[in-house]
Amino acid sequence: MRIGVFDSGIGGLTVLRTLADALPGHDLVYLGDTARVPYGTRSPQTVIRYSLRVASYLYEQDVGAIVIACNTATTWAMDALQRAGQAVGVPVFGVVTPGVSAALKVHKTGAIAILGTEGTIAGGAYQRGLAAAHAGVTVIPVACPLLVPLAEEGWVTGDVPRGVAEHYLGGLRGQVDTAILGCTHYPLLSSVIAEALPDVTLVDSAQETANVVLKELGPGDDTNRSIRFLVTDHVERFKRVGATFFGTEPTHVTWVDLPEPSGEFAAPSRTDTA
Repeated sequence: MRIGVFDSGIGGLTVLRTLADALPGHDLVYLGDTARVPYGTRSPQTVIRYSLRVASYLYEQDVGAIVIACNTATTWAMDALQRAGQAVGVPVFGVVTPGVSAALKVHKTGAIAILGTEGTIAGGAYQRGLAAAHAGVTVIPVACPLLVPLAEEGWVTGDVPRGVAEHYLGGLRGQVDTAILGCTHYPLLSSVIAEALPDVTLVDSAQETANVVLKELGPGDDTNRSIRFLVTDHVERFKRVGATFFGTEPTHVTWVDLPEPSGEFAAPSRTDTA
């Protein structure tokens, strides 16, 4: 099977890397919407519109499944994408539900912190998921927008990221025992986040997402599987910065221009927001 994976930019490469390890027999196509990054500060309607355009393009690339490797897109566009996917027989996976599941596996007695972009925190998907799965658990959401550019600039250690992490998270010490890294950029800053939150278990939803996809689709059996990268802008920057997120510099990177969504992905109901 060919699996489409998308994010607003580069952070989703942390999810792609985990999927590549867990599903060695499937072709992977990653689409980074770098012309419209970031999604984290966009309105819900805009995130849904962008996400439908990306998913529609991936569907035209004959993918058999789609993974939303973006917390903000999962938060706002999951329902619309799943409805469209069901209509055409393409399962759609997000990162929020797996992140909730992983957090509850390690949670003890304290509160659970959700660290994310403004869009992810405002959307409340993690909060709703935790409340539904574990009624009564205390949840503390914290928007940490400056962590994204720090990760992309490679400032993942040292005084600057340490100070930013302390600013956002210092007040949580002693209150939480688990923190969900609700942005795919944040695993790169796990060391400074851990300094700000000692004795707190940090949860990265990427591995749990890969586990869910593996359970549904199996590892695949293509011994010559391929990994392709598509971006809507800044090919060279994607290669350079992407190496930090993916572990190696992405190859076979192609610029694409996304047309308006078509078929089920263009249905008027898909653009509605709750």
